[in-house]
Amino acid sequence: MKVADAEGVDALTMRRIAEMLGFTTMSLYRHVPGKSELLDLMVDAAWGETEHTPKGPWRDGLEFFARQMWAMYRAHPWMLQLTTSRRMPGPQAMTRLDAAFAVVSELGLAPEEIVAVVTAVSHFVDGVGRTMADRVKAERETGVSDEEWWSTTDSLWEHFTPDRLPMMTHIWNTGGFERPLDEFEFGLARVLDGLVAFVEAEERPAVRRSTCL
Repeated sequence: MKVADAEGVDALTMRRIAEMLGFTTMSLYRHVPGKSELLDLMVDAAWGETEHTPKGPWRDGLEFFARQMWAMYRAHPWMLQLTTSRRMPGPQAMTRLDAAFAVVSELGLAPEEIVAVVTAVSHFVDGVGRTMADRVKAERETGVSDEEWWSTTDSLWEHFTPDRLPMMTHIWNTGGFERPLDEFEFGLARVLDGLVAFVEAEERPAVRRSTCL
């Protein structure tokens, strides 16, 4: 994990890990079949660094769950370089998800709604995390921070004229781009607000169900 944290998953090879551990590459394969399996173990180890969602008010619990995920991604941004749609969760990840489901289950929602509520939060954190991970990767590869890069793109602002981009020009002239809100904090609060509205609604609109083939 130290190699991936510092250099990204592309720098991780079975040979390099074997050398770090004082093994031959072939002897390492006796313990781990390949890089894909190694990454699975690393992802679950990262989940193991997070805390279980405690029992209590459901909104507080979901916020805790989201903040634990966010801290995990900030510590290990390489996790977001991996494809997750078909990566089986390990035991550590499963127990964390189970604890989050347990908090939401107190609301009396249908099982599929419990899953959807927790998924809405986790997908939000995934999305913000991927943007963060992209910035980390770009800075590592170029040596230029995100702020430094944007400061060199003066030509973009030349297109901000009232006749072509009236709203963008207004926001630019009033400093809206210079003091952005924290995307994680703002977004998480809005997601949770939306879930509160869903939970407290007397009549919930029918939600289209996805189909897995």
